[in-house]
Amino acid sequence: MDAPHTGHRQRMKERFIKMGIESFQPHEIIELLLTYSIPRRNTNIIAHKLIDTFGSLPSVFDASFEALLNVDGITENSATLIKLVPEILRSYKNGIDESKCLNTIEKVTKYFSVAFIGITSEEFKVCCLDNGLNVISCTTVAKGTNKSASVTARSIAEEAFKANSSNVIIAHNHPDTYCTPSDADKLITRNLRTSLKAIDINILDHIIVGKDGVLSFKKIGLIPFLD
Repeated sequence: MDAPHTGHRQRMKERFIKMGIESFQPHEIIELLLTYSIPRRNTNIIAHKLIDTFGSLPSVFDASFEALLNVDGITENSATLIKLVPEILRSYKNGIDESKCLNTIEKVTKYFSVAFIGITSEEFKVCCLDNGLNVISCTTVAKGTNKSASVTARSIAEEAFKANSSNVIIAHNHPDTYCTPSDADKLITRNLRTSLKAIDINILDHIIVGKDGVLSFKKIGLIPFLD
């Protein structure tokens, strides 16, 4: 019971409404969030435990469901609420991005910077475009660990055929490292472009999203240099 904190929750809500989230410390953000899943405990203590366990506010939201449950005071309801936050943020940002015409490198990098929000394992995505470079679909075609994920030309071709698209952009993330392409990244890009070109599917760009930002193969000259 948090009798000593009578009225504290209401004051936090009023403070958020009046001043916004910028007035909150990282642990206070989690504390306020948990008031919606923990009705009768001091969520301040639990919020501090979460920050202490995972190291930062983003790391709390990026923690796995199972890891969250290992923190004293976190139930399935609270873990679900925490994991909802990055998913909602990604959906929100996708929703407000009215322009899904990826006709510039800047639009492409912005699009994929949002697509990987909250994803903590490596994933490969393929974005199928029409002839006007408008997005038809964006699908995850491979999932891996926090270190690697493998993708095949066949999985990309299947998505392109379903979308009736001959132009695709591929993307993957480096959850724990920088967006600098590895030799393996360059090799797989070259092999995929060669294989898919034979069936009239063009890889227009390969995007890597890392902890330091977003990299475009086309922007740094690796496409079409790798052909």
